[in-house]
This record gives sequence, C-alpha cells and structure tokens, in this order.
Amino acid sequence: MKRIFTTVLASLIFATCIPAVYANDVHHPKAEAQKIYTVKGEVVAIDKAAGKVKLKHEAVPELDWPAMTMFFPVADKSQLDGIAIGDQVEFQFVKANGGSPSITQIKPLK
Repeated sequence: MKRIFTTVLASLIFATCIPAVYANDVHHPKAEAQKIYTVKGEVVAIDKAAGKVKLKHEAVPELDWPAMTMFFPVADKSQLDGIAIGDQVEFQFVKANGGSPSITQIKPLK
C-alpha cells in the first residue's frame, strides 16, 4: 500500500511540473507579432505576373535600412492595378521573423 501511495504521489508531482517546463520552453518560442512599416517611395517597375513591384523608397530606420531601390512582393496582386511606373506611393509592408518583406497595402499619393 505504501508503494502505491508513493507511486501515485510521485506521478502527481511529476504531472504538475510538466506544464511549467513547457511554458518556459526556449525551443518553442511564441509567434512574434508582425510589425507593419509605412514608407513612401517611387514605382520603378511592376511585374504583375510575379506579383512584385520595384520601389525606390525612403530609409526605414526601424530596420536600419538606408534609402534604396528594391523589389517587394505584394500580398494581393490586384493592388498593382492601381499604380503605374513613376507614381509616388505610400506602402505598408511586414517583415516576419527575419523573412522577406511583403507589401500588404500600396496606394498612389495625390
């Protein structure tokens, strides 16, 4: 009987420790909220088939990016219908967990 009681008690103690171990598990970090960056730039090229736009944009200090010209993929290709080469635009993009940036919204400035 003493052996059964000890086994049950040890199992209960072990079971209560498991959630605490997983709560602080560094191997399974929680998903990081995506930061949205808003930037202005000029449309240099548009590749509707690939869903990309090449922009000459201002610096993005939060990412330590200088002003530069680069291609950005767009989340929704239909957004490329409202812009043309030479347009001054304002766009928003996300850069998730060290991955490539992706435009979530782009609109011409008036």
